[in-house]
Amino acid sequence: MSKLEESVISTTVGLYPLIVVDPINSCCSEKFERPEWNITYSKIRQMIPRLRKFIDKYRKLGGQIIWIRTTPWTEEFLPRNINRLYHENPHATFYTQKDVKESVEFYNEISVHSEDKVFIKNTYSAFANPHLQVFIKKQGTDTILISGIFAEGCVNATIVDGFTKGLFTIILSDLVETMDDKQQQTHKKHLLTHQWPLMYGHVMTSNEFLKKLAH
Repeated sequence: MSKLEESVISTTVGLYPLIVVDPINSCCSEKFERPEWNITYSKIRQMIPRLRKFIDKYRKLGGQIIWIRTTPWTEEFLPRNINRLYHENPHATFYTQKDVKESVEFYNEISVHSEDKVFIKNTYSAFANPHLQVFIKKQGTDTILISGIFAEGCVNATIVDGFTKGLFTIILSDLVETMDDKQQQTHKKHLLTHQWPLMYGHVMTSNEFLKKLAH
């Protein structure tokens, strides 16, 4: 264990709101994979049981769970800058074309409870929905936990955006995932070991967090 990791693990933690970014069918389900573009989600599906286990424990401790999902990822619902990108660069075009309604439903292994909160976004950062920041402020904290899908995409955008709004972040490293592609996996590792802990907050596993919370 590095000195950086040791200092993070020794950090005092509390019952902060947990934001779970995009555990929806279009980011998890095999049905929505696009192998022709090297977009597959087996590592994401392997992460989901760990996420569920942590959330079950965190709820029992009194932790607030915040689920994030997107509007349908179609031109009608997306902002002008994303639509412009998709129109001007066909290699960046990721509109959902089939089973649009199903694509934005939570993955079937995800269980949303009545005491949880759900916020919908139409771009990468969860904080694009202004009600999210208002809700977190009402929790009386400036610290959030982050987990979710597409580490280099919507998770990263949420972390960066939250930090610019004055929020400190604890990233649960074993509950952040991305697609199977080797380059994306390498990018995720760099975020976890360099960018996030040096710029935006602490990185630790969910077990490390729970141990610190117990103490």
